[in-house]
Amino acid sequence: MSNKKKPTPHFHTLEEEAAFWDRHSPLDYDFRPAHVQFSPRLRKRLISIRIHESLLQAAKLLAAKRHIPYQTLIHALLEQKIREESRKAA
Repeated sequence: MSNKKKPTPHFHTLEEEAAFWDRHSPLDYDFRPAHVQFSPRLRKRLISIRIHESLLQAAKLLAAKRHIPYQTLIHALLEQKIREESRKAA
């Protein structure tokens, strides 16, 4: 049995990553520390939006399945969609 671990794949979406890890063991992959770029100028701003109760409940359920706060999930999904739409518009 080889001790050499596979490189961790790159994922384009949270759904793609979740599906991958549902089928693979993280013990088979090499988890090296990722380069993280932090900018103190990137501040989050508190806003208030109105969304349907059913959408909020769906977000909370999905976040619970991923073991993350629902606000974090909503932020990530919103950011992902805005980047996709920005690329299309460019």
